[in-house]
Amino acid sequence: MEALHACGFLAGMPDELLQALAARCRVLTVGPDRAVVTQGEAGSTMYVIIGGEVRVHDGEVTLARLGEGEVFGEMAVLDAEVRSATVTTTSDATLLELERDSLFDALATHPGGFQAILHAVLQRERGIVHDVKTRTEQVLAYEKELEIGRRIQAGFLPDALPTAEHWQIASCFEAAREVAGDFYDAFELPGSGRLALVLGDVCDKGVGAALFMTLFRSLIRAASLYGFVDPRIDADTAGRAGASREQDTLVNTLVTTNRYIATTHASSSMFASVFFGILDPASGRLDYVNAGHEAPIVFRSDGECLTLEVTGGVVGLFAAAPYRAAHVMLQPGDMLLAFTDGVNEAKNAAGDQFSEQRLLELENVRALTPDELLQHILGQVRAFRGEAPQSDDISMLALKFLGV
Repeated sequence: MEALHACGFLAGMPDELLQALAARCRVLTVGPDRAVVTQGEAGSTMYVIIGGEVRVHDGEVTLARLGEGEVFGEMAVLDAEVRSATVTTTSDATLLELERDSLFDALATHPGGFQAILHAVLQRERGIVHDVKTRTEQVLAYEKELEIGRRIQAGFLPDALPTAEHWQIASCFEAAREVAGDFYDAFELPGSGRLALVLGDVCDKGVGAALFMTLFRSLIRAASLYGFVDPRIDADTAGRAGASREQDTLVNTLVTTNRYIATTHASSSMFASVFFGILDPASGRLDYVNAGHEAPIVFRSDGECLTLEVTGGVVGLFAAAPYRAAHVMLQPGDMLLAFTDGVNEAKNAAGDQFSEQRLLELENVRALTPDELLQHILGQVRAFRGEAPQSDDISMLALKFLGV
């Protein structure tokens, strides 16, 4: 009787009805980590908690925690529907168990109890409506913050791509969520006519990756812009043995960025794969470092394909990671495609991946402009994915040498 009096769900019931219910209850003692009711099963029993605590959950998602005086399983008793959630003890618990038939037998002799039950159900529904309203307001506020974050992040991507005579450059960016971990950049190095091309993919997705995306992108741009030495300005500056100033800029930029992330933000364990190239538009020479990134593809005008393989590890994981620069000569008619793994690892409903091989086997690539190529690939990926959701961010850069 004391436990039933303390139960909010039974508040307002006359003592004689509570006595009738008490006579029909059974006391259970349940150990910790035991499922008392299971989601999806047919239910005919409600429980009042005398002592201990239980967790109401849908899989691993905790919906509520209930303690002394609270009740669970009551809706299945009232409407004979299957359990909507699993209830598991989090400690030793003492429960009062009441079967559906016992409840209705007691109510049959005390019809006034129906009013108390109806009141309790309405109170429960009002509480649910209030919770839904509160959570809806929280979700709307969160979505507003995400939209602000999306706009801020978009400001870290270039408003316009640089231009160079005899060259066409295009980009593509499609986030899997409101904010993304992918980034790209393209800008002219001061006074040199050289173009810096950057494509990166921060590990993970969502807000955390988006925050680090802005950090990686800003460090790379700042280090390369202010660390590049124009040979026409300082002809006496000596680079590393056998290395061009472009290659010095590439390596120094990534070494600096890597050391900063790996030491200052070591506890976050965040890193990024990066393709960073410096193009000399006059000669077609592209110096680059591929730091753990998907291998960009050079579609040669003669029909051959060349991939620019990895020359160093990902950026931000190991402070002492070495980076090596390489170069490739682009000829008139050649097209370069750089992409993040949201392209080649896009999955369809069966779990199959789009794959790099499909990119290598694209037809009529050389007849397309860079923008047409990127839109063609994006259409191919979407068609391959079908009804399956986009699982990762997609970013691409393409440039074509038109020839002198």
